[in-house]
Amino acid sequence: NNADRLNELGFYFPIKNLSKQTLGSLFSKTGQTHALVGFAGEIEKLNFSPLNGFIKGFIDLIFRYKGKFYIVDWKSNLIGKDINQYRTENLIPIMQNDYYILQYHLYTLALHKYLKNRLPNYDYEKDFGGVFYIFLRGINKTKGPDYGIYRDRPQKKLILEMERELTGQ
Repeated sequence: NNADRLNELGFYFPIKNLSKQTLGSLFSKTGQTHALVGFAGEIEKLNFSPLNGFIKGFIDLIFRYKGKFYIVDWKSNLIGKDINQYRTENLIPIMQNDYYILQYHLYTLALHKYLKNRLPNYDYEKDFGGVFYIFLRGINKTKGPDYGIYRDRPQKKLILEMERELTGQ
């Protein structure tokens, strides 16, 4: 249903104190899900000057299902020729090394801010369902949903901390 989806949602919001130190601290002090273990160390490998200003981007797809909103990002990465390389657990290193984990946390923050401004009585736990990164080359009907699809639902605590630390709100 087209009423329950937004394609290429653009976002733009003020950002302050975006640095690898701030990001590393945010990702290390919240509870560690399997995919986040060691990710603060990956953040330390980034090399950029602290940023203040605005962050702008586009989310491939947002859809609503059973009252919850979800983010979808399509990936065409060639991870390997063997379908087993696309098993969900094998996608975690790609998600970390290519900083897709950081990307979807920023996307989640953007959607959180968007929904806060547009949904009466918005509540992260009630209204946000999660994130899907779909690696197109790994989708295989016979293998099922454990191939080519990475899923997560960032912790509310981390998104609220990101909002406070990175936007001052």
